[in-house]
Amino acid sequence: MPPTKSYYKIGEVAEMLGVSIYTLKYWETQFDELDPPRLNKQRRYTPVDIEVVKRIMELLYKRKFKIEAAKEAMKGYRKCKPRRVPLCRSLEDALNLLDEVKTMTQDEHILVRVEALEAWIAGIEIAEEPRMPEHKNIRGKEYFK
Repeated sequence: MPPTKSYYKIGEVAEMLGVSIYTLKYWETQFDELDPPRLNKQRRYTPVDIEVVKRIMELLYKRKFKIEAAKEAMKGYRKCKPRRVPLCRSLEDALNLLDEVKTMTQDEHILVRVEALEAWIAGIEIAEEPRMPEHKNIRGKEYFK
């Protein structure tokens, strides 16, 4: 279920994701990327914070990373929007971007779609662009090389 409110209490997040409140508090001490704002000493998890928790859960529970390895993997994870759009100039770039997307989500619907795209892209054969014919002017010099 995607978050619909602008913020959630720690108990709501724990129930939503199936982890204990104590686990969330521990992860806050271990992962710099997880730092929900507080109002009157009460944590207010935003949808972005919930995505960070989901990423941590994936690393620890699905991929079976240890805390230290998960911390290292989270260093590249950003809570803010990317400053530039990633470039995709080849099939390999496209497959790498899709692999990154897969690691950033736990949504099974998204994962199935990404895997379908990966399979489709892997089957694409790149045709070489036809060369431009040589164009010569009346003096025999080429316009294009």
